[in-house]
Amino acid sequence: MGEGRGEGMVPLAGAAPAHPGRKAVKDRMKALTLILLLAACCGRGSAADSSASWPTLHGNLQRHGFYPAFPQGPLKLAWRQELWRELTGPRAEVIVGGGLAFLGTYAGRMVAWDANTGAEKWSVATGGPIGHSPALANGTLFFGSMDRKLYALDAATGKTNWTFEAGEGIWVSPCAFKGLVLFGARDGLFHAVAAASGQPVWRFQTGDRILTTASISEDGRRVVFASEDMHVYCLNVADGALVWKSRQLAGLSVRDYFPVIARGLALITTTPVKDFHTILTEHQQRLVQRTGFTGKDPRYIPGTKDDVEKEQDFIVEFLKAHPAEQTFYAFRLEDGTEPWIAPILYTGGLHNPLTPPCFNPRTGEVFTQVRSAYGTWDGGGEVRPFTGFGRLDLRTGRVALLEHGYPSKEPARPPGAKDMPWMTFNYIGDETQTLSCSPDLLLCNHQGFIGSFNFQTRLTASLYGKRDTYGGFYGAGNFGWENSGGYERARAAGQPYGLVNEWHGPARAIVSVAGNKVFFPVGSQVICLEGQPALENQPGRN
Repeated sequence: MGEGRGEGMVPLAGAAPAHPGRKAVKDRMKALTLILLLAACCGRGSAADSSASWPTLHGNLQRHGFYPAFPQGPLKLAWRQELWRELTGPRAEVIVGGGLAFLGTYAGRMVAWDANTGAEKWSVATGGPIGHSPALANGTLFFGSMDRKLYALDAATGKTNWTFEAGEGIWVSPCAFKGLVLFGARDGLFHAVAAASGQPVWRFQTGDRILTTASISEDGRRVVFASEDMHVYCLNVADGALVWKSRQLAGLSVRDYFPVIARGLALITTTPVKDFHTILTEHQQRLVQRTGFTGKDPRYIPGTKDDVEKEQDFIVEFLKAHPAEQTFYAFRLEDGTEPWIAPILYTGGLHNPLTPPCFNPRTGEVFTQVRSAYGTWDGGGEVRPFTGFGRLDLRTGRVALLEHGYPSKEPARPPGAKDMPWMTFNYIGDETQTLSCSPDLLLCNHQGFIGSFNFQTRLTASLYGKRDTYGGFYGAGNFGWENSGGYERARAAGQPYGLVNEWHGPARAIVSVAGNKVFFPVGSQVICLEGQPALENQPGRN
């Protein structure tokens, strides 16, 4: 894991020989000077401080999924664009800046809309599907397509500035930072190209396709990503030198998401080796059996803080004994070592990776999905009980369970899902929901709706949409199930019924926030919601 040039460094085509002449050295120095000048202009990269923009995936280059201020409700529909005839990737977030909102489609179009009205301003056709979010930096929009090209467009007009050829297509969101655009391609090469010209600066070879978006360390020196060879790589931003390469992770894929960078750690998730139904059932049985519970309904098991600690000891020891079932990892950015194994078991659907945690950089809090026999979120009706949420301690790797504040309606049992308002915060163990946070809220995006949990009151609320409706417009929750005339009612309304399977995966985007607008990508739509200006600096959590 030591620092060095690394076996993956690949010479650029036409590069100078190992002992370059005077002219080659002079040319390299000019290129380095240009990069440093661009870095001075670009600062910390595309994640601008303006509250009226969402310039990169998950809001910043550390992929925190944090909103400094979330608009106050009620959220009302400002505009909506249907893209179901082209389809969009459920992993892709809407990128916002300069008064425009951007998203690409599987039909190969990158589209820009007026962020306030939804009017289409321009669109650009590429030769292949666009699977992930673009990135916006200094008036330029960068994105990849499966036509094997990275595009750099003038964000205001859609005019192409340059394109860069990358083998086998691009299925990640590019990272614009310090005058570079950093991204991996499906041929296993990780590229750094000059943001101003598209000229290659360096590249690094991995052992398989790269389907994870890169993240930048907090000090700006390193770029971190994973490859389908199931290794995490940490490289120097300046020259692509390998800093460390992780051990091979368990699981089948690290696709769609990204490392979350938090307090010197890189947190990353994988898919399990076993199919998701099998692993969810087996873990559920182990959690219940460990408690010794013999009551009527194992979905309501009372537990103390000490019980939770013992359960987490049990989970950690289980993962040590069964390493193939670990799907949540932490690596020190300094050297790639692992500080702990977190007591986090898989939850999710369709064999997609466990959705990544979110991070509040003001408080140092990390929020994640967990499974526990003692949680208050589940029990009483969901397909996969024992799914909940927790606060991960980055020092110890242990998780403090979050509990909703609704008392039990039946004094003889602990609180559970039955006590919460219906469809206000999603916690379905075999479906895909993604977490994000603001100083006062934990937010959960599902296929149907946006739910919120207030940290102070511990109460939940549905901010928009409803379950099984693709944001309130399609699906069984809107037209009825298939066996009750759902298809016919959808056809009569001229609307799609089911689209792609966004209940189970393959991934889930969070909402983008820019000013008092919330952009909800779901069901191959862009749903723009408008709230009241947020109250920043909530007491007690900053």
